Amino acid sequence: MTIQRWWEGASTRRRLLVVSTPVVVIVVLAVAAMVAVTIAGRSAHSAFADRDTDTLRRAAAVLDAVSVIEPGRAHFAAGALAVLDDRLEDADREFTAALTRTDSDRSCDVRINLELVRETLGDRAASVFDGPTALNRYMAARAVAEQAPPGCFAGNTDPDPQRGAVRNDTLPRLDGKIAAVQVAPPPPPPPPLGAAVPPPPPQAVGEAPEETDTRLRLEPGSGNALDKLQQILQDAAGG
Repeated sequence: MTIQRWWEGASTRRRLLVVSTPVVVIVVLAVAAMVAVTIAGRSAHSAFADRDTDTLRRAAAVLDAVSVIEPGRAHFAAGALAVLDDRLEDADREFTAALTRTDSDRSCDVRINLELVRETLGDRAASVFDGPTALNRYMAARAVAEQAPPGCFAGNTDPDPQRGAVRNDTLPRLDGKIAAVQVAPPPPPPPPLGAAVPPPPPQAVGEAPEETDTRLRLEPGSGNALDKLQQILQDAAGG
């Protein structure tokens, strides 16, 4: 029996089944992919809050495999993993890729992470007197914040007071760092080869110790910049 004869002799119900089978398969695959994205997204969320890099790495791999559904999520998870691994250059690339794949009105979470990563990279450059690199990082971080939807940074309603304050002060903080790095003096030249390093001058009795300039740090007096960045992102993941 040829296919044409079978088709002509088949009932309407059989014809519909044959025609609809590929559509059903596509729908089932799409639903499965969306379920996988949801589960992997939740796994990545909790893994980052627990700083569980192994689970986060597996979740990122799942999201990458089904990235045709929500491509931004895969890059977001990969960026979070890079932060935990102290690979901030990679985190910058992944969050940037996530931002380009996320609608503007839903981009706040990505922008917060990307801004903090770039600001921390600027802090690291400033700490070694690399003014041009620090300035570029701070300017890039400011661009991310300036293009954010309303309420993402200034005027946010974050339930965590500390995180909300960091977000609210983003633009003034960056403006201060940009101004500071533009006038920062160059590092002193190294001493001549073989020359003895002079001891520091003695401190006068009753004189308060000299305070170092902490304007270039993410949050002065709060310790390691990366630790602060990870804590803010961790709080955001668990908030």
